[in-house]
Formats: sequence, structure tokens, C-alpha cells
Amino acid sequence: MEISPAAGKILGMLMAYAVSSLGLILAYYNYRKRVIKADQIFSPLARRIMGLASVLLILGLIFVAAALSGDGETGWAAIRANLPGILFPVAVFAISFWMTWLLYRRFAKPGK
Repeated sequence: MEISPAAGKILGMLMAYAVSSLGLILAYYNYRKRVIKADQIFSPLARRIMGLASVLLILGLIFVAAALSGDGETGWAAIRANLPGILFPVAVFAISFWMTWLLYRRFAKPGK
């Protein structure tokens, strides 16, 4: 797939902003945890908003990549043609994330 220089610059800027925002979230987390010694770092609403934004961003990237990678097809036809290539990696990631989260919850309990 050929990408225009303007699209490459926009993609680079978006990636830089994403990494910068992750750095800011990490700095805020560190500040709340170590300096203020807060028990709760993010409110439940903030967690939901960050989770929703992350899911929407990832889904958007997946669907745009699938739509652009179609062989002569565009839009929804390309997404339907690439559906197994979308669903299987998402399922593998979801299961591995879920298992890691369960293990973390299990071994992060006090007294373990």
C-alpha cells in the first residue's frame, strides 16, 4: 500500500500525541501514588472514559486498516473480507489480557 507523505506526517503526529498522552497518564499516576499517596488514583468515571477512548481508538485503527488493505475493495466490503484477520487477533489479545488481569488480581491481594 502506497501512503502519501502528508498522510505519513499525520500518522507520525498522531503516534507522537498518543505516546505523549500515555507519558502524561503515567506521570499523573506516579504523582498520585508516590507524592500524594492517594488510595484511589483514577475515579471510576475516569477509568471508564479512558477505557472507552482506548477501545474506540483501537477499533477505529483496526477498521481503517482493514478498509484500506482490501484488494480493490473499499469500505465495508474490505472489512467483511478481512473479518477473520480482525476477530482472531482481537480474541487472542482479549483472552491473554483477561488471564493476565486475573493473575494480577490474584497475586496482588494483601497477604499473598
